[in-house]
Amino acid sequence: MKSKLLSVAGAVLYSAVYLFAFWLVTMLHASLLVDPNPEYKAFLDRNIPIFLSIVFGIAFLLFLLVSKLITVLSKGRIPGILRTAGFSGLTRPQWGQIAIMGAGAAMLFVGVANLSGVRGGTNDFEDYVNTFGTAESFVYVIIGVGLLGVIFEELLFRGIVFNAFSGSMKAWLSVPISSLVYGYFQPSFWIQITAFFLSIMYCLVYLRMKSLWSTIGIGAVVNCLILIIDKVGLYDRLSDVPDFLLLAIAAAGLLLIAGTLIYIWKGAAPVRKYGVMLGNLAVYVGIYYGLLQVLVIIWEQAVLPRYPELGDDGIIGLYTNAILAMPLYYFVLKWFYKKDLIAISEFRPASRKAHALNLMLAVCMALWVMSLFSIPEVKEAAPGFENIVGFFLGHNAWVFFSFFVINSFYKEILFRGLIFNELRRALPLVPAMLVTGVFYGILFFSGDPALMLYGTAGAVIFGLIYVWFRSIWLTIINEFVLFGAYYIIRHLTGLPSGAVLYAILGATSIAILAIMYGLWKNSRSEVVMRQEPAEYGIGA
Repeated sequence: MKSKLLSVAGAVLYSAVYLFAFWLVTMLHASLLVDPNPEYKAFLDRNIPIFLSIVFGIAFLLFLLVSKLITVLSKGRIPGILRTAGFSGLTRPQWGQIAIMGAGAAMLFVGVANLSGVRGGTNDFEDYVNTFGTAESFVYVIIGVGLLGVIFEELLFRGIVFNAFSGSMKAWLSVPISSLVYGYFQPSFWIQITAFFLSIMYCLVYLRMKSLWSTIGIGAVVNCLILIIDKVGLYDRLSDVPDFLLLAIAAAGLLLIAGTLIYIWKGAAPVRKYGVMLGNLAVYVGIYYGLLQVLVIIWEQAVLPRYPELGDDGIIGLYTNAILAMPLYYFVLKWFYKKDLIAISEFRPASRKAHALNLMLAVCMALWVMSLFSIPEVKEAAPGFENIVGFFLGHNAWVFFSFFVINSFYKEILFRGLIFNELRRALPLVPAMLVTGVFYGILFFSGDPALMLYGTAGAVIFGLIYVWFRSIWLTIINEFVLFGAYYIIRHLTGLPSGAVLYAILGATSIAILAIMYGLWKNSRSEVVMRQEPAEYGIGA
C-alpha cells in the first residue's frame, strides 16, 4: 500500500513539474515580452495562433531541458519525454481510423454547439471557435491551432501526464484523472467539459495504438475541420438549421467515434452487437421525433390558426404526445420485435420500505434542485432550468399534476424501459447511465448544457434505483413526486434566501447520499428477481 501511494505521489510530482514549467513560460512571456511591448501585444491579439505557437515552442524547449535533467538525476531510470510518449509509425488503416474519428468528433462538436438549447445557454463554443480562428492569415490558424498546438497538447497531456498516471494506477483511474487535468487547462467551463470527454477518447486510442501520432492526428483533424467549417461560413449557417437535423449530425459523429473505437479495440466481429444496439436506439429516437414533429406541424398549421387563444397552452401538445407515444411504442415492439413493452420495462412490485425511502429521496432531490437553481449565480448562468421547468410550474394544479401522471409513465418507459435497457445490453452500467442522461438532455432539453448535467445526474440516480430493484414503479413514482414537490415549493412554501438556502442545499446533499445508501442496503435484503438486461432487450 505504501509503495502504491509513493508511486502515485511520484506521478503527481512528475506531472506537476511539467505543468508548472508550462505555467511559468506563460507568465514570463506575458510579463517580459507581451506587457512591455504594446505593438507585440496587439499583433498577438490579432493572431492568437501565433501566440500559441510561440508559447508552446518555448515551453517545448524548456520541457526538453527538464526531461534531460530528470533523466540524468535518475541515472537513466526515468527516460526522456520523447521516448516515453512514443512516436512509432502508424499503418495506413490506422491513419484511416484516425481520420474517421477526427471527422466524427468535429461533426459531434458542430452539431451539439449549434443546438438551440446550447446556443441559448452559453457562448463558450462560439467564443472558442472565434478566438482560436482569429489571425491575419488562415495559414496561421491551420499551422498554429491545427498542428503545432495539437502536437504540444498531446505531448504534455498524453505523453507526459497520462503516461505518468498510467504507470502508477489502473486505466480506469488514469484515464479520467488525466482527462480532468486536460479539461482544467481549457479556456471556459463548457469547453472544459467537452475536453474531458475528448480526452477520454484520446486516451483510449493512445492506449491501443501506442503512438502519440494517433492522438495528434485525431486532434489535428478535429481542429482543422472545425476551423475550416467556420472559415467558409458554414458554422454560422448551422445556427439556422432545425435541431433535429443538428442532432442527426451529432449522432452520426458519435456513431463514427464509437464504431471506430470498438473496431480498434475489438475488431469487426463485436461491432455487430453495438450496431444492433444503435439500430434499436435509432428506432426509439426516430419514433419520438417522428411523432413529435407530426404533432408540432398539426399544432402550428391546423390548431393555432383556428384557435389562436391556445397559443399559451402548448402543454396540450405534450399531453397528446405522451398519450399517443406509449401505445405506439407498445405496438411497434409487439408487431416488429415480438416483445412485450410491459415485460421489458419491468413493472414489478417493491416493498413498503423501498417506496418510503424512494418518496423521501424524491422530496430531498426536489429541495436540492430548487435550492441550487435559486442561487442567483446559478440562476444567471443556467436560465434554461427556469425557462423549461417554469413553463410547467406556471399551469394550474389540475393541469400540472394530471400531465405529470401521464408524463412520468411515458418518460420512464422510454428512458429506463427502452433506452437504458438497450444500452445495458452492450455497455457497462456507468456508461449506460451516463449515455441515458445525454439522451435525456438532448431529447427533452434541446442540448442545453446545464440541463444536460441536471438530466445526467437524474439518469444516474434513477438508473441505480432501477438496477437495484428491477422495478420501474419506483422511478415512475419518484419522477411524479419530484415534479410535484417542485410545484408545491414554487406555489405554496417557497424557499428562503441567503445562508439558509445554502444550508438546505448542504443538508439535502447529505440526505440524498444517505437515502441512496439505504435503498441499496434495502435492495440487497429484499427478495427481488434480478436478471440481466440482455434478456429484456428487443434484440435484432
